[in-house]
Amino acid sequence: MARLTTLSIFLGILLSAVSPSLGQTQEKCGVVAYQEMLQAKNPSLETDQQFEQWMQQKLSIRKFRSNQVNQIQSLTYIIPVVVHIIHNGEAIGSGTNISDAQIQSQIKVLNDDYNRINADASNTMAEFLPVAGSISLQFVLAKQDPEGVATTGITRTKGTKTSWAITDNTEFKGLNYWPAENYLNIWVINMSGNLLGFAQLPESTQLPGLELASSNRLTDGVAVHYRAFGTIDGGTFNLISQYNKGRTTTHEVGHFLGLRHIWGDDGNCNTTTDYVADTPSQNASTSTFNGVCPVIGASPLQSCGHDKMYQNYMDYTDDGCMNLFTKDQVARMVVILANSPRRLSLLTSAGQNPPAPVANDLGIRKILSPQPTSCNTLVTPQVLVRNYGSNQINSATVQLSLNSAVIETKTFSGLVLDTLKTATFSFNSLSFAPSSSQQVSFQILATNGGADGLSSNNTASVQVQVPLSVPLPINEPFNSLPTGWLIINPDLGITWANGLAPDSSPTNRAMYMNFHAYENQGELDWMVTPSFATATPSTSQLRFDVAYAQYPGQTGDGLKVYALPGCSTDLSTAILLYDKSDASLATTSATSNSFAPSSDAQWRKSEVISLNTLTNTTNWQLAFVARNGFGNNLFIDNININDKVVNDIGLAGIVSPSLVHCVAAPAVQFNVRNLSSFTLTSFDVVRTLNGGSPVTQTFATSLIVGEQKTFTLNTMTLQTGLNEVTITITNPNAATDANPANNSITFNTYLDATADASPLRQTFDSNLEISWLLATPFAATGWSNVLTNKNRSVVYKAFNNTTPGEESWVVSPVLDLSRRTKGSLLFDVSYAQRLPANDQLRVVASDDCGLTYKTVLYDHNGSEFSTVNSATEWFPSSASDWKQQYVNLDALAGKKNIRLALIATNANGNNLYLDNLEFFAGDDSDPPVTPLSYQLYYTNRVSQSDVALTFNLSEKKDVRLQIFSLMGQVVADNVLPETLNQTYYFDLSVQSPGLYIFRLQIDDQYSATKVYIGH
Repeated sequence: MARLTTLSIFLGILLSAVSPSLGQTQEKCGVVAYQEMLQAKNPSLETDQQFEQWMQQKLSIRKFRSNQVNQIQSLTYIIPVVVHIIHNGEAIGSGTNISDAQIQSQIKVLNDDYNRINADASNTMAEFLPVAGSISLQFVLAKQDPEGVATTGITRTKGTKTSWAITDNTEFKGLNYWPAENYLNIWVINMSGNLLGFAQLPESTQLPGLELASSNRLTDGVAVHYRAFGTIDGGTFNLISQYNKGRTTTHEVGHFLGLRHIWGDDGNCNTTTDYVADTPSQNASTSTFNGVCPVIGASPLQSCGHDKMYQNYMDYTDDGCMNLFTKDQVARMVVILANSPRRLSLLTSAGQNPPAPVANDLGIRKILSPQPTSCNTLVTPQVLVRNYGSNQINSATVQLSLNSAVIETKTFSGLVLDTLKTATFSFNSLSFAPSSSQQVSFQILATNGGADGLSSNNTASVQVQVPLSVPLPINEPFNSLPTGWLIINPDLGITWANGLAPDSSPTNRAMYMNFHAYENQGELDWMVTPSFATATPSTSQLRFDVAYAQYPGQTGDGLKVYALPGCSTDLSTAILLYDKSDASLATTSATSNSFAPSSDAQWRKSEVISLNTLTNTTNWQLAFVARNGFGNNLFIDNININDKVVNDIGLAGIVSPSLVHCVAAPAVQFNVRNLSSFTLTSFDVVRTLNGGSPVTQTFATSLIVGEQKTFTLNTMTLQTGLNEVTITITNPNAATDANPANNSITFNTYLDATADASPLRQTFDSNLEISWLLATPFAATGWSNVLTNKNRSVVYKAFNNTTPGEESWVVSPVLDLSRRTKGSLLFDVSYAQRLPANDQLRVVASDDCGLTYKTVLYDHNGSEFSTVNSATEWFPSSASDWKQQYVNLDALAGKKNIRLALIATNANGNNLYLDNLEFFAGDDSDPPVTPLSYQLYYTNRVSQSDVALTFNLSEKKDVRLQIFSLMGQVVADNVLPETLNQTYYFDLSVQSPGLYIFRLQIDDQYSATKVYIGH
């Protein structure tokens, strides 16, 4: 602790505070936000240093070979561009569906800027003219598409959303994409937030990627806001006034070719770098205000002791202020074009040239049948062919193979297939064995009686799997990878896997999606059941367990369940049964660590979905489709599909009262879920309190299959201290419950009305301190007060606790924060992680005296506050074994009836110690401390003449403070109420220079200190 602003008081003299003035600038580029998100979760990805070492080696080789530093390149590089317009259904030239002319104006800007023939090149500041560079780089709208057919290089697709965020990266790019090896894909979209664009960075040849670049070829390219794409120099387009010269795309293509922001995204003149020698260092981006470019020599232009190169395309100034790349930036781009895999291949792409049709060129456009999955064991193979050649095709010979063995060779004659026309060729039926995987291949052997004119489009194949057909019920506990289930992994990256996932059993296993490490946002991965048929759809239902934690601030993770008719993977014919994402999917609190459930409490058991929309004349599969938002991990377990009548009600948890509260006669609120195969209309609840007589209450309701609702029992009168409550639900629809195991919960609740106010301190050393309650749920291991190197501390002994997920609470008194505008809690923690276990500590808050604790203020796994790793039972022995933790309480300031609980969750890791819980009446994370009862000292907290007074009393007291001038004049005379650890600041700059006397009265003790005030 060093300094904390707490309570400001009026003493008849001026007290002032300084508030910084902050200007919010447009965050033009999303590359940094995307990189930071990746770095936070994937620290093993390629670092700046690794990539730059590779880059400098390439630059050195190039300079050595050319022997001329300034002769960067002599080749003309041609890059074919495809512009994908993702619109909202408007006519071409309106709204998001921008015109061809606007697109062409942007291509001209790219060519002008990179070749330095831009009209405003003459505006380059004189001091930077010697380093201004150009690259002979020509961007051309693609002239042939991936099929080799003539194109304008522009595609238009109606989107599925009206605006798009970075987290929608894979989704909008998947609407239209051409192979990134052969085309620079530019997606023009309505970008949400304040972003104008972002790019995918290139890869080195020997490392996975540039810093945090994605290696996903299916997302490689540039995305630009539709109102920042193009230039008003090419027409009267609807562009944002500050970004109407096309420089957003110039900037993002710079990233695509390996350039960084000119200020290095650092903010420190001593360390910032963009790894380019001839761009001067900057400590921040340069923003333009009111559309006016900075003036040479003016303060916005100065950084790190010299002028900013604010005109560089990789800065953040307005479009009209930008006009150059440097020679060394050009050198970096040349290295990328010569070496980075998907950049080098662009230079030889056929997309830059018009198609040159050859005679007799028949190609396979698409395999129509078989599909990758099918319920039918007998399939008629069909292939769609297209005439890509320059003449009419009248005959063709095509060969069909199964697992590389030729099955049929067939000649199709009598064709009248003109250029670019298509035809469907069919073959004799093939038989597939259930639960088999077989490859079906097609090859064109001859066209018009001779060799086909172009062999590259003559072959195609598909891997076919016929699902295993099984009777109902299907019960899958996922103790291992299930037999007969299909995993569909389109990007061949991270997909469904089987792993350890503790619930009531520490050895439980489940299927999971590792979203935490899965960079390809928007990617869909499928887990598909075997094929089944239901005789009674009206009573059929699906049940499964789910566990999921969000990554803080991240959205986009989701789970959908589809019913697939006829085993087709075509979602247009599927029935959507279940759709949850983000907070609605979550079963526990958010965490930045890679989530894995540690107990039954972190699962949502028995998600129930009715299957009454299925037909009994069709074979079905259920597909669990996970959508990656690069958030946190998703677990699925205990899938059950049944078509029998089920009579089942489940007690899904207690809402209130919580473990510790001050309400003498609370009403128990509890959640009930209908797990039956029909609507629930009534049930009974039996409650017992402290072993007394049972009390029964009947509820009438209308709860559909799978639905969960909260119900409230009549109030009960508690005894002060510990109370044990049991509630049991019975008689669903006046019938016997088929699964009574989930019908009863026994829990502890403590009635405690101990009260206090901030500031306060708890050292666990003395009975004089207001008591904090050490409380445990039913039958759990609890906190205990023990001797440590800090005198006494409390410890949660997880080392020998083999029950994962158990909790124990340290609960504050009822706090009155109504007179506070700010607040904070600091406490000491000592923990040594025993790998791989990771115990958890949370701080939660209640504003209803403890009935419910709805606000999570602090949530960390032990690895985040561990001082060391230890395989032996932990006991702190030195000051370095402790870490101080900070919790901001501003959200609770101004309120009464506040309670805080520090909750340890067991993972059978190691012992966790807490000490020195101290509340402050301010929110500084580094408050001042003094070993004395009080300390008076000079500080420049507010002005040149500040005096600070910091207290450290053993208990709260009212302190009288008087300030006198040397002539005996009373400047101030106030009582500082409930003083404990506060720091007060006094600005005496309005007083005359001279000596002043500060006189303090604490109880019956007086002290006086002379303070000199000068101006």
